[in-house]
Amino acid sequence: MKKFLLSLVLLAFAGMASAQITFERIVNHENVGEVTPGRYEIIGNVDDAYELKFAMNVINNGENAVSITCEKTVISITEGAGNNFCFGNCFPDNVTTTEVMVDPVSTIDMTLPYYPHEFSAHFKPYDPMTWELMPEGTELTVQYTFKERDGEPMIFEFYFRYETNSVEENYSNVFSNAYPNPARDVVSFDYNMPFDVNSASVAIYNMMGQEVVRQDLNLGGSRADINVSDLNEGVYFYSLIVNNQTVKTNKFVVSKAAVAKLEEVFA
Repeated sequence: MKKFLLSLVLLAFAGMASAQITFERIVNHENVGEVTPGRYEIIGNVDDAYELKFAMNVINNGENAVSITCEKTVISITEGAGNNFCFGNCFPDNVTTTEVMVDPVSTIDMTLPYYPHEFSAHFKPYDPMTWELMPEGTELTVQYTFKERDGEPMIFEFYFRYETNSVEENYSNVFSNAYPNPARDVVSFDYNMPFDVNSASVAIYNMMGQEVVRQDLNLGGSRADINVSDLNEGVYFYSLIVNNQTVKTNKFVVSKAAVAKLEEVFA
């Protein structure tokens, strides 16, 4: 089986979840944080089912059950590849619409081994007759529109692409370089962790290789701000550590004077 490696990049997109209905990302059957309507890129290798997948729980925060329609619209797809979705039930590729009555989360037994209102979008870059994988670069762009009766549409757009890049290349796509660089008090990183991540942190080292700062990342978050105000001026290295493995390293500069001068120029 192919090793599962999935990269995910969150981009800005129109649409907001309603106050009553929210969405929570699922990784390895665990809730890792809220996601909002928008465009997501899922780029990487297939899992053991020869698929790329995006999964999330549909949460009803109200007091009464709500009917939610889900409509699939395929924007573009490599000929021969497959796609389907699960919401209430799992449907074949040709089904584009379903309606699910979503119970209030307050009435659901959260100790159950599954959440009854999970949604998942599946991309299948293989020949369904032979299970032979299609060439790298096989892709799909698909929209899923969720809507309460008389409510505003909540649109998720997923771009899937099958690739077998290295770990470093994939994490370069989902974890930004440090900014601002040079930094004075705070250095920031934008990120969106792949689905198979169980833990992630950023470690900062001085030129002697000594670790001076370490900060855990919120797997459901998208930005980390790290306080470097106590560090001396100079060059530092930072490493992204995922599942106890260093997957990306780069450098940045702490310079109080340089940042102050830039602030004067642009004041």
